Amino acid sequence: MILLEFIPYKKSYLFILNFFLGIFLAFSFEPFNVPFLSLFVLGIFFQLNDYVFNKSPSYYKIFFFNGLFFGFGFFVLSMYWVSNSIIELDPKLSYVAPIIFIVFPFCLAIFFAVMQIVNAFYWSKSNSKLFYFSSIWVIFEFLRSILFTGLPWNLIGYSWSWSLIYSQTVSIVGIYGLGLLTVFCSVCVSTIFSNNKNKVYVFTAIIILISLYIYGLVRVNNNQLVYTDNELRIVHTYLNQKDKWTKKSIEKTAAIGSPSLITVFPETSLGFDVERPSNWIAGFIRKDKKKFFNSVSYMGFIYDKKILVPFGEYFPFSNLLNTLFPENSFFNANLTKGSNNQSFHYNFTPLVCYEVIFPSFVRNSVSDSSNLLVNLSNDGWFGSFSGPRQHFAHAKFRSIELGIPMVRSSNKGISGLISPIGDIIIVTDSTKSEYLDVKIPKKLETTVYREYGNFFTYFLIVLFFIIGYANRSK
Repeated sequence: MILLEFIPYKKSYLFILNFFLGIFLAFSFEPFNVPFLSLFVLGIFFQLNDYVFNKSPSYYKIFFFNGLFFGFGFFVLSMYWVSNSIIELDPKLSYVAPIIFIVFPFCLAIFFAVMQIVNAFYWSKSNSKLFYFSSIWVIFEFLRSILFTGLPWNLIGYSWSWSLIYSQTVSIVGIYGLGLLTVFCSVCVSTIFSNNKNKVYVFTAIIILISLYIYGLVRVNNNQLVYTDNELRIVHTYLNQKDKWTKKSIEKTAAIGSPSLITVFPETSLGFDVERPSNWIAGFIRKDKKKFFNSVSYMGFIYDKKILVPFGEYFPFSNLLNTLFPENSFFNANLTKGSNNQSFHYNFTPLVCYEVIFPSFVRNSVSDSSNLLVNLSNDGWFGSFSGPRQHFAHAKFRSIELGIPMVRSSNKGISGLISPIGDIIIVTDSTKSEYLDVKIPKKLETTVYREYGNFFTYFLIVLFFIIGYANRSK
């Protein structure tokens, strides 16, 4: 990239530049949503790799640290809100928050650092790097979604949350496929700054972006929102963590429920009390002997949360920790993971808290009879700015992928009704406890993603590797 020649070739400059690039990338996501910024930032990051490759014989090492600083900058801004959970848990532990603010983004940044090592292995002077870089990026998003219980938060595809039209792409290829196309278009456009002979790649990227826009526009314009006769109540609460489980708060929350309408309550909002009207989709803590579950009840059915939050709902290696520290009851405060073989009311698919951010899990949880996704959450841990808004945006993409409307009930987050194409029909006032009575729209007949999942993304990854290999060999 010719513009990079003006930067003195010093490792410290490169690391600082990548750190700020990561911060700029975070502005592509909620709550900032700067349009097309991710395309611009990813292009520069790609060109920096090429610049280092051409300048340094020890580019492997620099690639690694570039990725580490880039990832650290990205996660520091986009996920700073995680540290707020410690303050919510106990203000006396506020001194721990800065440690989490640094350590947590650093751990996540290692994914980018290792990704860069793989990129360095495949980098060359040919255009094969366009295809390898795009595929490797998404492969590591898959890995981040799986390893160490997984955290598919702020995947690059979510940088399109500002556009309902572009977001429709996930109804075909899912969030990972949209991410793959995003990275590929970005790096293709960036090649115009390094080699004027690469115009064909620039045109390819433009054609892809225009095609995605036309598909989304047609899909949004042709969608007719048809409502069923089913009506339910969405409860939203605004309670601090220290007050949430007091008898007064639980009674106040329960008083919002309807005796006749199906009523959806936030996650664990009704404490340990399961004795509630059967028409309530109630979030509570279920005790079974010495085990505790994060559960949802409705019409005699019970659903126990399957994906627990590490360090929040359970401690990894808790058995080992209990052996090492038998007198410390802190490590015994674990919730138990729900069984994979659970049956719930056939019309609803319950999703507790951040289960909704796992695309494959949600897809595998729905059945042909699922007419509604129900997301119960407690976003009171994460402040009122970035965290709750990102969580709501991620939930919206599940409706687009599957063509199924979603009801979301949250404490201190965003509660409301989402259409089967991801349009926000109505939301509550997030700053007070209230409820909405809504009619539920019909789901779409099906979507490509609901039928085939990530198949087309896997196909594109393999295809890109084949094209990259052929290009490099040539």
